Amino acid sequence: MISIPLSAELTVSADKLLQQHLLIVGATGSGKSTSAMTILHGLMDQNQTAMIIDPTGEYKHLPNAVVAKLGYNAYIDYEKLTGQDLSLLFGVTDHDIQEKLSDALDSLKIQKNIVHENGIYKKVDRPWSTFEKDMHSLYHYPQPVDLEALPEQLRQEYAMPVDNFDLIGQKIDETGFAKCLPLVRRIKRLTSQRRFRQLFHMPLLEDEIEPSHMQTDVMYLLRLFASHRSDHKILVIDCSSFADDLEIGQVIVSLLTTALLREKQQLRQSVPVTLLIDEAHRYLMTEHLATNGIFRIAREGRKVGLFLMLTTQSPLDLPVELLGQFGHYLVHQLNTSRELEQIPALQSYSQRIAHQNVGQALLAGNNFVPPKELAILFISEMNHQTTTPQFF
Repeated sequence: MISIPLSAELTVSADKLLQQHLLIVGATGSGKSTSAMTILHGLMDQNQTAMIIDPTGEYKHLPNAVVAKLGYNAYIDYEKLTGQDLSLLFGVTDHDIQEKLSDALDSLKIQKNIVHENGIYKKVDRPWSTFEKDMHSLYHYPQPVDLEALPEQLRQEYAMPVDNFDLIGQKIDETGFAKCLPLVRRIKRLTSQRRFRQLFHMPLLEDEIEPSHMQTDVMYLLRLFASHRSDHKILVIDCSSFADDLEIGQVIVSLLTTALLREKQQLRQSVPVTLLIDEAHRYLMTEHLATNGIFRIAREGRKVGLFLMLTTQSPLDLPVELLGQFGHYLVHQLNTSRELEQIPALQSYSQRIAHQNVGQALLAGNNFVPPKELAILFISEMNHQTTTPQFF
């Protein structure tokens, strides 16, 4: 049985602690990151697979960490993105435009790998029979497409027939395409940005220099850690290069978590994986929660061996639909009764929680009734960069 020492008095089994998703909450500086590190150390010590999505780079110095810094030594291979991924990436919420964007991606793959030419796949005056034959041939596409051609290809997806319905189209529905103009502007703006191109490993522009350091596809690392024992290592995905852009940060985390869930669902053999998402409230796209990768893992992850730990400063940071997916809570200091109202089982402990010192926590949930008061162990070798600077 895998055991995790949480305090000098309490050791719990990993199965008992993590079989329900775990939410770690507490005000800034209350010790929630230290609690997460204590749990991860227990898992790593017994060769259980763990991953961290790190928004600020504070976990990159952990012992035995395999650090994938996005935009530096790691990238997301845009060739592996699906049409749904592209919609998330470019902020498309309209269902019809999502379909057109997905079709445009397939068309560019046909042009590159079946037609074997650069540029766009013209649909005006192209017979349906030819297109269907090309689509049927598109079972393997090793050559990367040009994302910068998406706007022009998107226009071709609005080809419409006039009097010959054997053709995909005879002219472009310009009124329909006009609805895509905000998307076209966003695609052009993002694909022209250097760090966006580095993040997705897009082909270099003429004035760009090849990076001197080795770069790894982060999706490969996710697949590797999801399918093999970790050899006492932790995968840290460092998103700090994009910490100043909350919008792209939300997209990155949703892409990564969606990809990890997809890998776990497709693997015939896999290992239990514990995923820590630090300061998760930064990355929740509450307007489209159902398709957000974090929420999908919370709902679907346990049955494929994917166990979630989130840290956040307050239960109020999370939508109730997500909060309801957690069965266990490690609660550090919270200062308002309204916060505790989000977790009914803890309301009678409000005074204790409000007066907890740094490192003290209450462990509660389905397997911990009544809640247990803890002084969380501090694991010195798991120290991370959260120390508050001192005044001179």
